[in-house]
Amino acid sequence: MALWDKLGMDDKLVKVLKEIPPGPEAEDFGPAFVTIHQLAVELDQRFPEVRRQLDVPFGGGASRHSGLVELLGKELVDKIKRYGDVYPIEAAQLSSVRFRELRLRGPGGRDLVGASRTDLPLIRLRAKDKPGD
Repeated sequence: MALWDKLGMDDKLVKVLKEIPPGPEAEDFGPAFVTIHQLAVELDQRFPEVRRQLDVPFGGGASRHSGLVELLGKELVDKIKRYGDVYPIEAAQLSSVRFRELRLRGPGGRDLVGASRTDLPLIRLRAKDKPGD
């Protein structure tokens, strides 16, 4: 059994995503989308033991090839492609067209993402799995 499964990551991510409210004027649009970085911050705040057990830093950085952000991105993309509509989490992309900069505030107020020249993956619960269903 993979460590991802041993840690119950799918259930943890669904729990985190259920706790992210839609915007005040966006309830009709279904669950809110978040970036992988936002999801990693929320997961790390609710389940700090996950990062310790995975033995990864928050972000990759120069000394390590991957961190929690990169691991979440890779695993979620793989699972969404493999399981399709059966998987409770879906993805979309925010286009980089005319996109100059996005800054996300992470733990301690530090920036997680600066300028981006690539599309950003966005993650959310599938609409059928939103709270109250």
